[in-house]
Amino acid sequence: MMEENQPDNPDDEKFNPVTDPRDWSAAATELACFALARSKGKRLVKIINTKKPPMQFICIFEDYPE
Repeated sequence: MMEENQPDNPDDEKFNPVTDPRDWSAAATELACFALARSKGKRLVKIINTKKPPMQFICIFEDYPE
């Protein structure tokens, strides 16, 4: 996919893997975030596009409410 076709990060959120307390994983595509959520049994709450290949998407997860 061309970079100009990549979804923007509307909040322009900066992601710091050292200080971010949320449950997260990096992925190469947005679809991979959905697959990761399913395999973890968690809910995907946010996808952050860092625009830094090769794993440019950060997938943020949370547990399902009980």
